[in-house]
Amino acid sequence: MRSFSELTGKEKAVEVVRWLCVPIVAVLAGLAIQIIAGFIIGSVFARPPGFAAMPAPDFQRLLHLFRAVGVLMAAAFVIAGAFVAPRCRLAAALVLVGLWTVYSLLSHVLVHLGQGKPHYLDFALAALAAFGAAAYIFYSERAKGDLRPQ
Repeated sequence: MRSFSELTGKEKAVEVVRWLCVPIVAVLAGLAIQIIAGFIIGSVFARPPGFAAMPAPDFQRLLHLFRAVGVLMAAAFVIAGAFVAPRCRLAAALVLVGLWTVYSLLSHVLVHLGQGKPHYLDFALAALAAFGAAAYIFYSERAKGDLRPQ
């Protein structure tokens, strides 16, 4: 792949637009997982009037589903954003991992410090999923032979 300075004006513009699309696509991928999960989880919570409340074992299964959604959102955020990047996909994936880790720290731990129990397990699972997605990007780029310096 040619370096950025060797590209024509049109190719440079396309590459800049693709770089601008990286965070947008990453956020949209995470939101898509959240929307799909909202439809699934919403149907689980839907109880017609007169029916008993959700039993405790079902609530525990639902809690695991929430954790799975967090893991899927982290992976989708990193993978989708990295694959949109025109070059240096591993570097883009690592930046997205950092962004997702900071977001997870804020949403799972720091907001709960003064008013409740922090969700350390949810934070750890989300961070591990993001790092796992970066590892997937690393191995997919290595298989293609694209890990040489640009």
